[in-house]
Amino acid sequence: MKLQEILDIVDGRELYIDSPHVYEIDFQDAFGTDLMSDALCHLRDADETELLITGLANMQIFHTANTLDLAAILIVRGKTIDEHMIQGAKMSNVSVFVTNYTMYETCGRLYEKGLGK
Repeated sequence: MKLQEILDIVDGRELYIDSPHVYEIDFQDAFGTDLMSDALCHLRDADETELLITGLANMQIFHTANTLDLAAILIVRGKTIDEHMIQGAKMSNVSVFVTNYTMYETCGRLYEKGLGK
């Protein structure tokens, strides 16, 4: 599923774009968690086709995404990131998006439309 379709499904918007290439990626799966230790454990074979969905809005999400070679993070519950965090996204080469939906509803909407099936 292309990123624009994902954003349309969850009424998402950009917070930071590392590269326009992120819109060309065919995302195959997503993983929703606020525990970065769970993401590191369950996504150890991930690549840029995996979308991390989280309610965290701190620097740890970029360390995790960088370690896992993820291209994008979707933050739920309308949380935003400050300039310090944008610098973290730049250093990690990760694009960041946000939706106002809860984690539960975000994951449900994306799964219903075929992401991860």
